[in-house]
Amino acid sequence: MKLYTTILLIFPILIWSQTIKGHIENEKQEPVSGSLIQINENKNFYSDEKGDFSIEGITTFPVSLSVKKSGYRDYEITLEESELSLNIILKKDSLNTIETVTIKANKPLLKRKIDRLEFNIDKTPLQNLNAWDILKSTPNVLVKNEELSVRGNSQIIVTINDKKTLMTQEQLKQLLENTDGSNISSVEVITNPPAKYDAQGSAIINIKMKQNILSGYKGRISTRYHQSIYAKGMIGTSQSYNSGKWQLSGNYNFVTGDYVRKNFDVVTFEKDKTRWESNMTRKTHAHEQHIYNFAGQYSLDSLSTVQFGFDGYNAPDNNGHYKVPTNIYNTENNTIQSNYLTSNQKNQFDNSFNAYLVYDKKFGENNLTWTNNFSTKKYKENQDIGTQLNFAGQPENYNRFGSNNIQNISLYSSQLDYRLSKEKFTLESGAKYSFVNNKNDLKFFDGTTESLILNPSKSNVFDYKENIFAAYISSEYKWKKWEVKAGLRSETTVINTKSNNPTVENNTNKTSLFPTFYAMYNINDDQQLGFSYGKRIDRPNYDFLNPSKSYYNLYSYFQGDAYLKSTIIHNLSLTYTIKNWNFETYFSYIKTPSMEISVQNPETFETVYNFTNIDHGKNMGANVSKSFEITPLWKLNIFAMGEYQENYFIGTDQILYKNDVFFYNANISTQITLDKAKTWDLNLSYVYNSKTIQGSFDISSSQNTNIILNKKMFSKRLEAGLVFNDIFKTNKNTISTNYADQNQYFKDYRDTQYVMINLKYYFGNQKVKEAKAGKKTDEQNRL
Repeated sequence: MKLYTTILLIFPILIWSQTIKGHIENEKQEPVSGSLIQINENKNFYSDEKGDFSIEGITTFPVSLSVKKSGYRDYEITLEESELSLNIILKKDSLNTIETVTIKANKPLLKRKIDRLEFNIDKTPLQNLNAWDILKSTPNVLVKNEELSVRGNSQIIVTINDKKTLMTQEQLKQLLENTDGSNISSVEVITNPPAKYDAQGSAIINIKMKQNILSGYKGRISTRYHQSIYAKGMIGTSQSYNSGKWQLSGNYNFVTGDYVRKNFDVVTFEKDKTRWESNMTRKTHAHEQHIYNFAGQYSLDSLSTVQFGFDGYNAPDNNGHYKVPTNIYNTENNTIQSNYLTSNQKNQFDNSFNAYLVYDKKFGENNLTWTNNFSTKKYKENQDIGTQLNFAGQPENYNRFGSNNIQNISLYSSQLDYRLSKEKFTLESGAKYSFVNNKNDLKFFDGTTESLILNPSKSNVFDYKENIFAAYISSEYKWKKWEVKAGLRSETTVINTKSNNPTVENNTNKTSLFPTFYAMYNINDDQQLGFSYGKRIDRPNYDFLNPSKSYYNLYSYFQGDAYLKSTIIHNLSLTYTIKNWNFETYFSYIKTPSMEISVQNPETFETVYNFTNIDHGKNMGANVSKSFEITPLWKLNIFAMGEYQENYFIGTDQILYKNDVFFYNANISTQITLDKAKTWDLNLSYVYNSKTIQGSFDISSSQNTNIILNKKMFSKRLEAGLVFNDIFKTNKNTISTNYADQNQYFKDYRDTQYVMINLKYYFGNQKVKEAKAGKKTDEQNRL
């Protein structure tokens, strides 16, 4: 194993034999299995049930290849060494003639499937963006207040090659910002995930990484300079090695820089006739971030494979010193009557690690897959908070306190999947077990200017254990112009929660069923009508279940809820596709959605940030998307949606309130190739989000304009990119609420205006296939 790892990371390997891979389908884009493939008229191969084939050991070119299948016309082609990836379309046999195989040069940018929408970015300038910015340009995906959502729901799961990420929302954003877009082939938006997927999350965004096909070695080194308010830098490498039985790949990125978030917070206390204004700039020094992954696959034989690998994120020393001035105004005469200055010195250690082992066995029309995942997360945060108080009618005072928070999470899961695949019928079933243990130890310290002393009355130990037992069955059937898919998933959740301050002991055992149904009618070759229904669940992140009080300053803190309920989501959608126009209408009912909401306390003048449930929500809307090829070198993409949103919440006065809005979004981008050699690319895009809501809060409109210029040089071995993002600095929000005794708003800007320079150098055989990473669990996404 050490030998292969050394080869992967250091030495280029020259493999002279080549592999021809391809996919065979009919004119309705249905896979054609059992096709006879002949090489040089004497070697026979057959396509599998998915229409795929792979022919290894090709050492001389040109190669004569023919494809034969009963009921279809024969095809023949002569292949040169550069033509090793084929997409073959067989036509019905009417004249019994031989025609040349059809090789499609480009995939459609948008492709509607029975249970998902695929957004293909391969060989477009969008690949010069990072993964986070690519998601912002993906139809059906919205970024509101730097939070991802799909069709109005923020309870979503993000996967990479069907592999879930073990990170918080902020960590996920950092990971995607440091994921190179040149490695991405497409993004799948799965609004109603099938029964095979975990029931967690209202929708799934799956980022599909590139998978090329030639044997041998390839590598890339890259660097990036990012200038926003402060500079950031990245240097990284990617290595891949593929032989007959082994597929190995690894990536490592080192990131350094300063991250800034600016907030202007205003809280008005009507009874006291005061307005509290805080101006905060959070500058975090993250001068050492390590993002890495390794994936391997070994073919035991032609029908059995073993996948293994790991990935992780390590930030050993993120630190910041935040100074936050707060002025307190008298609302009657708008004069300052008091003020205080908060100084927060914060240090964070963050380490996430995931490992997996997958065994896959094919026997005839059957397939068996056993998947195991193990994950750990260790997080430490130290705070030292001092406040200089200058209140009217009181002597000047200084208050100091500190906290030390340690979190350890461990997760294990095992899943067994079975698949039976025939020409028109597919059956899938499986079972899964997962176990999570989350331990938090929060120590609170009161202090003076000289020392800090442990305060047990504000400290807490929190222990959370969760077991999930799941099973599912799903089937798909195709006949004539119809395609139908249905499934049922059962999940039993056993939870044990203990907290000593506040005292909480919660034992829960609940079984839930999650049905899914899809139907698609192919009216003709370029016109389809589809319907789907799915029931989903969104379990809270483990951090949000901790009832400990985590203080930001003397007058604000965050507190979770050990009794937080899971969210239940019902999704209905109707889709219509005609000549690459994609139309969709949908409705979602969301029971007890959970979200972060701040509540002001007029008695203590505190602002409490809770992660809590609201009563329910509804979303109903429609969207349309289309890709136009104006010329062979100029493409235009549009996505537009309109959505009516309703949130019902219990206010601080125990009255049920309704917050509603009509939300609309427009996403327009164009890609232009500036020269015939296709070495200069230009991409311009514009995204607009209108006002939206989150529980009791209104979120203002936002917009983003960016320009990408990309140049390939030296036989396309060297690539340089220039990105201008949020050109007009309009990607920012104001979040506000005003009802009963609540009156507050927050202006939030997250340093989105930047200039970025990318440099990438490719070496080795750039068509080597990446080792496919194994899937992870939905529990990992909640860590």
